[in-house]
Amino acid sequence: MKKIICTSITAILYFVVNAQDYNKTAMDSMSAEPGKKEYSNTGFLLTGYTNASFVSAGKNNSFGDVGFSPIFLWRPAKHFFFEGELEMEFEDGQLHLNLEYANINCVLNKYVTFRFGRFLTPFGTFQPSYHPSWINKIPVAPLGFGHDGVGPSSEIGAALSGGFPLGSSKLNYSIYISNGPILNLGDEEPGEEGNLMYENYSDNNKNKAIGGRIGFLPFLNSCLELGASVQTAKPGDAGSEYEKINALMYAYDLNYVKQIDFLKGTVDAKAQWNFVNVDNAIYSDHDDTTGIGTYTYNNKRDVYYAQFAYRPTMSKNKVIKNFEGVVRYSALNLPADAKENEDITQLIFGLNYWANWRTVVKAAYQPDEDTPRFWLQIAMGF
Repeated sequence: MKKIICTSITAILYFVVNAQDYNKTAMDSMSAEPGKKEYSNTGFLLTGYTNASFVSAGKNNSFGDVGFSPIFLWRPAKHFFFEGELEMEFEDGQLHLNLEYANINCVLNKYVTFRFGRFLTPFGTFQPSYHPSWINKIPVAPLGFGHDGVGPSSEIGAALSGGFPLGSSKLNYSIYISNGPILNLGDEEPGEEGNLMYENYSDNNKNKAIGGRIGFLPFLNSCLELGASVQTAKPGDAGSEYEKINALMYAYDLNYVKQIDFLKGTVDAKAQWNFVNVDNAIYSDHDDTTGIGTYTYNNKRDVYYAQFAYRPTMSKNKVIKNFEGVVRYSALNLPADAKENEDITQLIFGLNYWANWRTVVKAAYQPDEDTPRFWLQIAMGF
């Protein structure tokens, strides 16, 4: 594993170091003489984000949770481009390397783009739009959102996305077909029977998940967006007793950002509510020492968060106008009769300082009777 990680990092560094030479060659070819081979639409961009954190929880505190996520964008032809993100995180003394997404896109026209490969699921807005550390206003994700959350975070498949005006309003959309999730039977993780595993690199059956999201921006200034998402799939293994089990997931999201004169600043409100409903099934009870025990439960769960931030952007003080206050509440509701059935809530207060539009210092506090937590994080987009 260490050899793979080292090899991957070496390849990334080589790619970054040589990117400048590649761009120079591409630029030279763009001005080539008539009759010579040209790549007039070729372009390469290295972007991404990084963060470093300090965490204090009860009697324990530690520097850690360092992340580096380079994003590669490459356009080899006029209507084609590639996007990919490598996510590298150092947590609990270990380096984790993950391919966040990598997909090839074809711009069919100004209203439709075709995508093929691994992409962030257009299920709500947090994962595809707000999860990067320099965009997320709190140092951690809301409860139940992310790679191990309630609802999909990434897909391997194909998608169509785009948008168009509706008078003074706008509509954006994304529809996709993918491998979809896998039903967890608890063989490797006892107690998680009935959960969905979303990292499906190779499909376990012939069924494909189908889903999509529609976003509506009713106002001319696009300050408000309302969204609805859905996905349906059969996550059971082919040929097993679970192959006809259906999973229905849907979500609602809201995003409101506007500078308000009488408040002398900018208000930023975000919310999302995910629902996951899996058909009832009979699972092996791995806690039964006889090996023959079974159980079932009503397999419905949901998770939501609501976040409000205010920044005095109209202040005449150059320092004060860069501060931002934020509060976020999130809740995870699990099935009552499942082995893992503890409902959890989380309330976090934060204070951010924006050095510029893509560099932020974040301080956050989670009050808790047992283990209060404090985070200090610096995040940068580049």
